[in-house]
Amino acid sequence: MPLTDEELKKIVEKIRSEYREGAQQSPKLFDNKGFEDRYIQTLKHKGNLEKFLQDEVSFLEKVKAKHRELVERKNAAKGETLNRILDEQEEKLSKYPRADFHPLARTEMRYFYGAMISFTETEYPVLVYIFRGTPEYSSFQDSLSVIERIGISRRGMPSLRIAEHIKALLDANGNQSVMERDSQNILKEVCLSLAKLIRNIQECIEKNRVSDRMTVQISDREFPKAAETYKNVLFGIALEKIIVRVENIIRDFRMNELVGLDSK
Repeated sequence: MPLTDEELKKIVEKIRSEYREGAQQSPKLFDNKGFEDRYIQTLKHKGNLEKFLQDEVSFLEKVKAKHRELVERKNAAKGETLNRILDEQEEKLSKYPRADFHPLARTEMRYFYGAMISFTETEYPVLVYIFRGTPEYSSFQDSLSVIERIGISRRGMPSLRIAEHIKALLDANGNQSVMERDSQNILKEVCLSLAKLIRNIQECIEKNRVSDRMTVQISDREFPKAAETYKNVLFGIALEKIIVRVENIIRDFRMNELVGLDSK
């Protein structure tokens, strides 16, 4: 039974609607003008409108299938790119100890906590040894305090800042954006302090406020990792090594632009 004029009109409007909707994502693929031109020509030459619309519906389904295929390919490529970036980032961070302090913690934060534990065991005692009791020590105290809160723990418990982070993860109730925000806050506040630490060290070196003859004489028993790396090293050389170490941490955790590390 042939379609009525009203039914044909509804099909035309449906086709137009799908072309308009599709054109918002892929205007070249969903060529609404092409359809209108073909429709006008069919009317002009008094062609079989029902047959024309059947063919157009079939053609439109092929266009939609092609669009889905392109979208799937694009999403797959994005997924591969994202996975590759994440793999490369984790490979870069894997040189740091990984501290698996909580199942909800992001991988990046586990490595960052591990990096800061390592820093407080190796570099932090050297900084305290070199500057404690000097007029310059006060300029380091704010930065060292932030580093202590994230890198130093007592009786096997997480550090103070990480304990706060665990509470934030639990309070988030699975809200990924809240969890991510607290992770980024930690990275930002600690790396800003690390960047300030670099500036203070460089200022002391440039203004000759560091002995060029004294060497690090730190306790092997109390600070074994610090002693292994820095014992008997001249103050100036030890501080240069610490600067490099801090810069690497900031860059590896992608905070260099935020803290102005590379700004001139």
